[in-house]
Amino acid sequence: MVIHSIKMAWQRLQCHISYALTITLTLAMTLGALVSMYNLNYQLLAAPLPYPDSERLMLIRGELVDDHNEVKQSNFIPHAGSLEAYNKQTQFSDIEIMAIQNISIDVEQSLPSSPTFNIGAITPEFMPLLNAPLALGRYFSADEGVGSQQPVAIVSYQVWKRYFGGNPDILDKTLVFKGVSFKIVGVTDKQFIEPVLSTPNWYTDVWISYDYNDSPAPTWQRNNIQTYQLLKLHDVQHARRAKLSLENWLNEQLQQQTAGEQAFANSKVHLKFIPVKHRIIGEASQVSIMMLLGSLVLLLIALSNICSLVLSRAAEQQKSFAIQAALGAKPNHLFLHIAIELGLLFITAAALSLFIAEGIIELLKSGVAGPLARLQELNLEMHTIAFAFLVSITVCLLLSWIVSRQLNYRHIVQQLQSSGKGTSVQISATTRTLLISFQLFICLSLLTICIGIFQTSWQNLQRDTGIREQNTYQVALNLGTLLEQMSREERKQLLLSAVDSLAKLPHVATAGIGGYPPISYWLPGFSDRQMQLEPGIEKNAFEYQRTTGTSTYFDTFGAKLTSGRSFTMKEAINSDPVVIVNQTLAKRLKEQGQVLGAKLYPRNSHESLEVVGVVDDIYLPKQLHIARVFTPAIPTGYPFILIQTKPHSTISRAEINQVLTRIHPQMRVYNFQSTTELLAAHLQQERVISIFTLTLSVIALALAALGIYGVCKYNMALRRFELGVRMSLGATPIAIFSLVLKDNLRPILAAVCTSILVLLSISMLQDTLVPVTINSAIHWLVSFTLVVILVVGVALLSLKSIITRPALHSLRGE
Repeated sequence: MVIHSIKMAWQRLQCHISYALTITLTLAMTLGALVSMYNLNYQLLAAPLPYPDSERLMLIRGELVDDHNEVKQSNFIPHAGSLEAYNKQTQFSDIEIMAIQNISIDVEQSLPSSPTFNIGAITPEFMPLLNAPLALGRYFSADEGVGSQQPVAIVSYQVWKRYFGGNPDILDKTLVFKGVSFKIVGVTDKQFIEPVLSTPNWYTDVWISYDYNDSPAPTWQRNNIQTYQLLKLHDVQHARRAKLSLENWLNEQLQQQTAGEQAFANSKVHLKFIPVKHRIIGEASQVSIMMLLGSLVLLLIALSNICSLVLSRAAEQQKSFAIQAALGAKPNHLFLHIAIELGLLFITAAALSLFIAEGIIELLKSGVAGPLARLQELNLEMHTIAFAFLVSITVCLLLSWIVSRQLNYRHIVQQLQSSGKGTSVQISATTRTLLISFQLFICLSLLTICIGIFQTSWQNLQRDTGIREQNTYQVALNLGTLLEQMSREERKQLLLSAVDSLAKLPHVATAGIGGYPPISYWLPGFSDRQMQLEPGIEKNAFEYQRTTGTSTYFDTFGAKLTSGRSFTMKEAINSDPVVIVNQTLAKRLKEQGQVLGAKLYPRNSHESLEVVGVVDDIYLPKQLHIARVFTPAIPTGYPFILIQTKPHSTISRAEINQVLTRIHPQMRVYNFQSTTELLAAHLQQERVISIFTLTLSVIALALAALGIYGVCKYNMALRRFELGVRMSLGATPIAIFSLVLKDNLRPILAAVCTSILVLLSISMLQDTLVPVTINSAIHWLVSFTLVVILVVGVALLSLKSIITRPALHSLRGE
């Protein structure tokens, strides 16, 4: 009997192709979006990491605090302390294993193209800790650990394929960095997913033994932001005990190693154990949850539309239902009749939604949503397929129940007995009002939230950063073995020659040299409480970020001088004790008495720096608006050259390398990007949020318009004769239109009141999402205006066939 019912339902649907396609495609698209967002959120929030015992993996972070737990220096763990803790890890009973990775970038000197590689200097425990799969070779052995001075390397699968053509003899090859030949002992597997410990865009190309890390000699007085220390706990429940044990040991050693140094008097290190999963996911979960909620709202609007279509279809089937009732069909039989017909459509839509979800997932992997975490692992799995069909079946049964409840079984039986004269099964006025109210409520609430989020993201995108974006390029240099073969002064003269040669290129306007710019491809700048307004120990200290370079370097970057003067080249060459400050710091100095000529002191120092100029503030994405200090210097370790080309001109990495090799064959570009590319990368999340909220709003309005149009069209069909009579008695089209609008007033008022209550409730629970401000009120008014325009437009469109033709057509039912 069920098979017969399915066949009959299929035949009925074949006679109503447009109805079937509308429901199937509407549900498939919105369900596909929901399934893909469910899959993304499952991957981020619930799926385990692809590492053994990942819940026990911790990343150690720290900060230097005083006796009152006030932060003196953020992101601080003594570099020497990290190494010594690693060497003595067996004395910490709650820690099973510890490993260190130091990241850097270097130019390989033996391959023909001298490629730039992301380097990870690791201890032997690092790869086993992650259970990194290998395509060839082995991990580093204990004999190749810290202090062994064994130059060995493991390359990534991508490096193996690109630079060695996948040659299985790669284990007999070497790589050369800074004149040292590293024997390749392993190749990671294609499936290896590296944990994100530093920046989201960082992927290591080559891992080398830790002894060859690219960092200064470790001390107890300095931190190393390139070092990441991982550990695995015996039991995650003892994480606090393990942290306190390591923290107490570290502070005891710090006091001994810095005894007599006022800068570290009454200071201690406060450690944080950050679960690796939290580190990897970062802020991605906020974006993914927002996208999930948005897709869920779209599905609700689509279901409201589908409900209208199904109810209209039920009204059309009144004679069929009456015949079935006369033949003995009970209410549960009518429910089954509706459920089977909807089930065919909904199961088809669920299958189609999986293809749509797969397309969205591939779109996410392509980078359209920015560097979201764990995208490499994102694939349709059995639980995703089960989710799609479960939602589809649940919604199918729910809609079938709603429709069957709307059918008056006794009225259907009476219809056949009275030959159907003057009677019909209709969608009740209450149901029609609820459908429109629900759609307007969802649309109004969603628009209010989307407009608020869009405004914030759009303002961040359009905000003037205060830096020169057009025709400017950042060129990070690698000096290879020159760091060891030449003195600082020799390297300085070599770099000045290189900048001078680049500035003389016909299409180059300016070129300057300096350290890491405030915005670059590398790690974000860390702020330290290292500057003071008075000499001595911790005297009126404040946090700041420093940038070094020549005056041309700052001019090219776009720092706009508002008062005072810039640096001279002599001051940059000699690293004279003068500084330029930004407006934020200048305001604080003004409160102290003066700006130009004011004295600043490095933390815990009596040596002063004189303020000679003030520049405008710069506003950078994802960076705090803090005090900035610009100092004259020519960095000779890892310098940057900023280049500004003439209008309508560009410069390439190859051109710059040609100039550099003429100066010295060891000099190479290891990173080259335009400022436009850098800003685009840093603003990618804001851009995605803007596009997503705008698209979500447009789709929501479109779906709501379709749904309301369907209900209004049905209303007009029921009232066609009545409206024809009114028009024949002299009612004008405007009067008819006003009458129809009044009918829609109740659902609009219901939607408005419900929306206000819901948004106020959300704002009380989460003020950052919908804060109660003048702006949020304006957002709501804009949304309300759009919804009213939508209703007016839809009502006019549904009424058009009646008011634009003579009343006789309506009276005839044409």
